[in-house]
Amino acid sequence: MNNGNFVKEKLLKTNLSAHETIASVVKYMLNQNEQIENVTFHALAHPTRRTIIRIVQSKNQGISYTELISELGTSTGKLNYHLEQLKGLIEKNNKQQYVLTPFGKKVIEHLNLIEQRISSDDEKYVKIAVLSQKMTLQPIVKALLTISIVLSAVLTVVWVYLAYIIIVEGAPIIIYGIMPVLIAVGFALIGILVYALVKTPLWIKRFEQRFFGET
Repeated sequence: MNNGNFVKEKLLKTNLSAHETIASVVKYMLNQNEQIENVTFHALAHPTRRTIIRIVQSKNQGISYTELISELGTSTGKLNYHLEQLKGLIEKNNKQQYVLTPFGKKVIEHLNLIEQRISSDDEKYVKIAVLSQKMTLQPIVKALLTISIVLSAVLTVVWVYLAYIIIVEGAPIIIYGIMPVLIAVGFALIGILVYALVKTPLWIKRFEQRFFGET
């Protein structure tokens, strides 16, 4: 290999390495920014967590667990859950009082800044956003399930009544075998529909998160 080709190859490798390094740095920064955004929006997504952050911010010396429960008026289970979700934004100091972390202070500063800068011109857009975010499949699905339960119950009652008539007046042997199956299917269907109705908020939320990116 002559010196000219050797130098060209070295330069090419050096440039490629530099491009790969820059690409890696950019990718890392984008991932880090996305992580920060996800953590921030998750922390602020629930009104209880926003309230906790504001309460902690208002206490310069920190606030105890007991005082937090008293101010929030919530159960220990719910408070423990939200405190767990706020790790990284709040922490305990050496007196076991909850205080904001440096990152938590930045988050609440941005929240306060947004609220301060909202003008009367923004209100109509806020209303549009609220209306849009309230749109969900839950009411429709619940209504359909409720109607299905009622229809299944009516149908099952009809089958039970027919079974009674068959027992009293008699019928072919095959009918005696079919009716119990139909009645069992009816009760099973009612049970499945009732279970689905109870679990509707959970699985609809998962569906919306998966297909619509809801949080």
